[in-house]
Amino acid sequence: MILCGLPGAQGHAEVDVDKIAIIGLGLIGGSIGLALKEQKDPKLQVIGFDAEVDIGTKAQKRGAVDKAVWRLPEAVEGAQIVIIATPVLAIREVLQTIAEMLQPGAVVTDTGGTKSAVMAWAKEYLPQGISFIGGNPLTGKDVVGIEKASPALFHNSRYVLIPDKAAHGSAVQAVVDLVSTTLKAKPYFMDADEHDSYAAAVTHLPMLLAQTVVGATSKSPSWKEMSRLAASGFEASSSLAGADPLNNLDICITNREAIVHWANEAIREMARFRDLVSGSTNEAGAEALGTALARSWEAREVWHTKYLEGDISDDAPARPSMPSPGEQLADFMIGAKLRERYQQMFKLNETKEQERRQRRFRRA
Repeated sequence: MILCGLPGAQGHAEVDVDKIAIIGLGLIGGSIGLALKEQKDPKLQVIGFDAEVDIGTKAQKRGAVDKAVWRLPEAVEGAQIVIIATPVLAIREVLQTIAEMLQPGAVVTDTGGTKSAVMAWAKEYLPQGISFIGGNPLTGKDVVGIEKASPALFHNSRYVLIPDKAAHGSAVQAVVDLVSTTLKAKPYFMDADEHDSYAAAVTHLPMLLAQTVVGATSKSPSWKEMSRLAASGFEASSSLAGADPLNNLDICITNREAIVHWANEAIREMARFRDLVSGSTNEAGAEALGTALARSWEAREVWHTKYLEGDISDDAPARPSMPSPGEQLADFMIGAKLRERYQQMFKLNETKEQERRQRRFRRA
């Protein structure tokens, strides 16, 4: 496997990589291994290590690695690239352990869901001459385990890369090549603190909300009967609660302040919607609730359209300051439909109330 510009003994030219180590062979590590092996490079050896020996055995049987070893030094020794795909808190121990085992000029990267802490650990433990590039694949993680690994997991997804300031430019390019060519993902560079702040809102908060959906419903005395009605809506809103709980724990611990901030924002917004639902007993209250629902629908549609189109540009507003004629028509139609809906409802209620009064009058 040839990667452009990988640091080598003769400088920073193209180097034929013959060994890549993957530490952690769950969904992400296993999928990276499968993507590497899909290249069918006879010169490349992919060595895996997992703290749970049986997971390593499964990864080898699935063809995600050429060999799963029991000892971490054996995996890392002689590897030009080391990929750490463990839960976030375990990354610290791995970095500390492998620091003296790495060959000169090696490139180390990770797949952790938080980045500020990981970047600090890399700076603290890795020796000079080792290039560290933090990474986070923004791909589906609502399933876990080597059994669910797939070489296509990263296709067309964004893959955040955060190079350490001391990382060689050639090492960064090597990881970019790995992400874009082998994993077929889209490299996306950003700052570690910025990543953690944004991820707390759009990745970690949804995970917490999924926990609350499951917790609020499954603790009900009626859960056994209620669960029989749970279908696609419940599955969609609770899916992130099905991700690895250890990884979710590590994410919360290492991004605590940002997550608490967005949890408070979500609590305020939930309270607002609770009050809107509670107050929807007349036309004014129903209109206020309908407007809020429509605004949320609109915000998601704008995001979802850009997401499906793969648009990650940040040089244009999500919506022009002056809406287009088409958007004006859409706003009018949505507003009209909502207004028609609640007016019909209250008209029906009034009709029923009149009929009830007439029946009372007749009985009197």
